[in-house]
Amino acid sequence: MGTASLYKNAKRMEKIIAALVEQPSVTGTGGECRMVDTMIELLKQIPYFSAHPENITRVKLARDALGREAMFALLKKDKEATDVTILLSHYDVVGVTDYGPYKEHAFQPKQLTTLLKQSNINFLDPSAQTDLFSDNYLFGRGVMDMKAGLAMQMSVLHDLSEDKAFQKNILLIATPDEENLSAGMFAAVRKLHQLKVENGWHYKACVCSEPNFAAFPGDDNKYIYTGSTGKLLPFIFCLGRETHVGQPLEGISAALMAAQLAVELEWADEFVDEWGGETSPSPTCLRIRDLKGQYDVQTPNEAYLLYNVLTLTSAPEAVVNKLVNLCRRAGGEIVQKLTVKRQMQQKTQESSGHTALTKPAVFTFSELYQLGITKYGDPFKEAIAFLLEDPVFQTKGYTEQTLEIARTVSAYFYDEAPFYFILLQPPYYPHVRLDEQQHQSLLKITAEIKALAAEAFSEDVKIKTFFPGLSDVSYCYAAGNGDIHAMLQKNMPLLQHSYDIPTKEMAQLSIPTINIGPYGKDAHKRSERLELTYSTNIAPVLLMEALKKI
Repeated sequence: MGTASLYKNAKRMEKIIAALVEQPSVTGTGGECRMVDTMIELLKQIPYFSAHPENITRVKLARDALGREAMFALLKKDKEATDVTILLSHYDVVGVTDYGPYKEHAFQPKQLTTLLKQSNINFLDPSAQTDLFSDNYLFGRGVMDMKAGLAMQMSVLHDLSEDKAFQKNILLIATPDEENLSAGMFAAVRKLHQLKVENGWHYKACVCSEPNFAAFPGDDNKYIYTGSTGKLLPFIFCLGRETHVGQPLEGISAALMAAQLAVELEWADEFVDEWGGETSPSPTCLRIRDLKGQYDVQTPNEAYLLYNVLTLTSAPEAVVNKLVNLCRRAGGEIVQKLTVKRQMQQKTQESSGHTALTKPAVFTFSELYQLGITKYGDPFKEAIAFLLEDPVFQTKGYTEQTLEIARTVSAYFYDEAPFYFILLQPPYYPHVRLDEQQHQSLLKITAEIKALAAEAFSEDVKIKTFFPGLSDVSYCYAAGNGDIHAMLQKNMPLLQHSYDIPTKEMAQLSIPTINIGPYGKDAHKRSERLELTYSTNIAPVLLMEALKKI
């Protein structure tokens, strides 16, 4: 176990990193399309793929305006075996506007690193400045997240292709759009399912090489992850009871409804999941606004909130149930305050009474939609269906689409106001983790890799269940989230319309995943950087040994 040497092809890996980073592939741009050509050119420098170009496949994304593609590259050393291990990476990156005066060099790691040393040191924080002059870090967009991981996988694939003792099958998958909506992974999942059906393939594991993320400020630990965090985006529409600003106690402002719910929901402990000593971050608001288009003296009648909820154990249905309870609590607080204010007003002013107001009701999408069918029949159902299939509607972003659905449905129920209306907005990421009973062999391999890192390289690599950043591995393994399709179908109106997550294929694949990646800091920041010693000398050895054991 302790006889492993440092990675012998570290310099080759560094060259691959440079070649990948120098091809800008900002998510949602044509650079993603050109990136596939770059990857294929690099793969064809490997003798195996030069001799077997038919093993490299472009997988088109469905209905993609840019014509983007995922890439599959199969190293088939055992022609009779149907067992396949997947290597998964994404090749898109976030934008570079944060680089300011260095934006032109954001995709030139060596030049950028040199320029930063020569230029304004205030561009970087003290920690990044220290790393810059250590000569052990490479700066640039995508060096950490995650072109180093992709380069490591390509380099190790090269090694295994030339290792005569290695007689297993490895499928490298590189996807676009991971930094946005994971459309590339959706295409990959459907292709994996097709290959499984057509060829009888059995996917033993998916090994991703996302970079190590700090678990807390100042964390410099190296990690192997055996799962990934999940994510839901609750969208809560508020329909109030309007009134004149001169009579504010005669109505319930939608702005007040939204504000009170934000107080209840922000950092709410009810939504914090715990598993094996790890906890999910608290929910936080991504957007809150009223929908008044212009100034007048009427209180806001419509508002909405969009929240980010990260999960380790909670299924979508459980999250929605918790939201219902918090909306009820918020409604109770509003009515209590209103009652007190009215009582105070009656003591100081002559009053003939107030408009009767009830506590804001709470509806989920499934509840209000069914009420609409019961109350209005086919015309209601057809109106919603027409909106969902409208080509102009489908060009809008998911928040705008979800808002339009919420307003359209709510318009049928002004007599029920005030009320909170709960929907789910795409995208959705299931949480995933290895099962202690079902995946004992993969957990054992993970422990052996940790031991190898300690004995051969004196690296205390930690095993952590949940990768803290979102990852495409969420779509490999559907267990532990309940019936995803059925639960999303209840409250995500865009499901199977503009948002076509492959839930059925995910359930049929159920591929266990682990993550062995490089080490870096500050992903998605202008100080993004890759540490070189561990990332190019040790992590590739750990990845290679894991692939040999799986």
